[in-house]
Amino acid sequence: MAHHIDPVTVSRTAARILSLLLFLLWGAFFVEHLSWFSTESLNTPPVQIWFAQGAHFLLLAGYLSSLRWERIGSLLITVNAVLFFGYAAGTNAVPFIIVSMFPVMLYAYCWHREHPTTRIAS
Repeated sequence: MAHHIDPVTVSRTAARILSLLLFLLWGAFFVEHLSWFSTESLNTPPVQIWFAQGAHFLLLAGYLSSLRWERIGSLLITVNAVLFFGYAAGTNAVPFIIVSMFPVMLYAYCWHREHPTTRIAS
């Protein structure tokens, strides 16, 4: 008896594993960047640092929320990867954005396979 491996199930599982791994990776940087908000400094960080840290936090929230709500999480990942890395990563922004969006690409593949006639844009 041959076993059928469903590519959608494999892709969705891979997307979730990647979401967790990227949450841990970018989460470590988030924790490191919390030093910007240390009470030892008399100066509060400039607005752009608050903005960057907020986008970074929402990127992490996107990874976790995508485990339960794929589309909402994917939207958070997409928007905040562009915002955060576009600001903070300099010349590495594009590769960091692409790597950050691997789970979104896998989820999109799953949605397309599950709803092949649904149009994303008119």
